[in-house]
Parts: sequence; structure tokens; C-alpha cells
Amino acid sequence: MIYLAESKVVQVNIWKELRKEINKTIGELSGLVLLTHNSVEFSDIVDFLNKVKRDESLKVMYISLINSYKKIKETLKEKPLANKNLFVVDCVSGFLIEIQDTVDCIYRKPPSNLEGTKDIIKKNLQLVSPNMIVIDSLSQFVNFSSPADADLQNLYKFLQTIKEDAMGITNDTVILLYDDKSGAMKKLPSMFTNTILKLEVIKEEVEWQD
Repeated sequence: MIYLAESKVVQVNIWKELRKEINKTIGELSGLVLLTHNSVEFSDIVDFLNKVKRDESLKVMYISLINSYKKIKETLKEKPLANKNLFVVDCVSGFLIEIQDTVDCIYRKPPSNLEGTKDIIKKNLQLVSPNMIVIDSLSQFVNFSSPADADLQNLYKFLQTIKEDAMGITNDTVILLYDDKSGAMKKLPSMFTNTILKLEVIKEEVEWQD
């Protein structure tokens, strides 16, 4: 006897190519934004941020769970952020004793969950007074390819809290980065975000000929 596995539709995603409209879409970006990507470098994130509200002078609070402030600084020397003042919350180097906070960076231990991330944001809002918040990356706390119900519930609560406590007249944009290297995304928080974008950087090796 042969048993055939049944399948059911859990979610339908409709994607629209925005090549002609993308500059306007990104340039006017606001609200809660989920930016998924294919394991891009920080320099690629800089390219993206340079397209967001390029005519406005903004202060960006960048909460980094992936890259150290040292690496971020090195990248910005080669590829600076235009019209944006970056304040980094380094959650990578927070265990090092010899480092000290600076005018554009503070060091914190990495949060173990979204609740800890929320606390970091709330505690530093008054210190930084940002116009934009970037969280790099949600991949540390949720896997959209096979999400657990508890993880999704925690994410929805987190997003609701961000909307209520961290967003306002001066700060109207929160960008949540997500690395989709774990596989096809089956569940996305479309009801809890204003915009979902996917950033794909395609690279290939260049063959040199003598």
C-alpha cells in the first residue's frame, strides 16, 4: 500500500517587482519595515540606507547583533552614510572589558530574546533621540522558514510594543533586518508590519586573464 502525503496551504505570498518604483518606495520608507536579505554584507546595508529618505538629515540608532562597531567603522570609511548620523548599539563586543562607550557607540551584552532587545531600545531612546531605528537582525530570534508558534507570538508582541513605545512624530521608521539563509520563508508578519522588502545581492567570481 502506498501512502500519499497530503499538503495544505498555510500562506500565500504575492510579490511585486518594483524596479521602476523601488527608488520612490525606499525613498519614502516609513513605519515598521521588514527587510529580508540573502546574507548581505554591512556595506550592502549601507547602500540600502543611503536610498532611504536621502534628502533628509537623520539620526539612526543601529542595534547590531551581527557586526562589531569596529567592523562598522571600517566599512563606513570606505562607504560612508550620506546625510545620516549613525549611533551604534554594539551587542557583539559587549563582553569585552577594555572597551568603553563613545559619543557614537555604546556597548551592551547581546540580548537573549526579543524582550531584551525591546529593553535596549527603550533604555536608549532618550539618549539617542533617533529618527530611525535599525535592528540587525531578527534572525537571532525567529526563523520564518519553520517558525514556532511561541516565537511568532513573541515577535507580534515585540512589534506591537515597538509601535506603541518607540515610534512617534520624530521617529517614524523602524527597519528590521532578517537573513533568509535558513530557507524559504513560510510565515511573514505582514499584518504587523507596514512594508516587507527583500534585498538580494547577486555576486559572482570575476575571472582574471593575463
